[in-house]
Amino acid sequence: MAPAPVDRVFAKLSDLSNLQSVQDRVADPNFEEELRARVPADKMPDAEKLKQICESIQQMTFTSDSVTMPAGPLGTVTLQVVERENERLVKFAVVGAPIQANLWIQMLPSGAMTALKVTVGAELNFFIRKMVESKLKQAPDGIAQVLSALPY
Repeated sequence: MAPAPVDRVFAKLSDLSNLQSVQDRVADPNFEEELRARVPADKMPDAEKLKQICESIQQMTFTSDSVTMPAGPLGTVTLQVVERENERLVKFAVVGAPIQANLWIQMLPSGAMTALKVTVGAELNFFIRKMVESKLKQAPDGIAQVLSALPY
């Protein structure tokens, strides 16, 4: 649940340049402490993994329609907005990856808050699917958790 009305959540998530503020946030010396206060201990990455995540976030580039990020041996991958439905939905496609993948973020008003439903889809062959299936099942919840913690 995002702590803001649906119009503010949609405005933030439909213009990806708004997410550049995340870079400032991870650069804040208090970031790790704030994150530990919000994330359950069993879901919190270890210090080295958290450092890698923060470094990756610092390397991201943002436009209103895309976020480009480092993807290890794949080089760079872009998350591109492919559809916006005012105050309801933002659809994304992954560009530059060896697989076809997409992400949908649905926003549902819930009083002064906004309920978020995140769906991740990917076209994977049988062998790759078996290797990443558990991560794909966890991805929507993790993304929703991150999105719910953003300042709107």
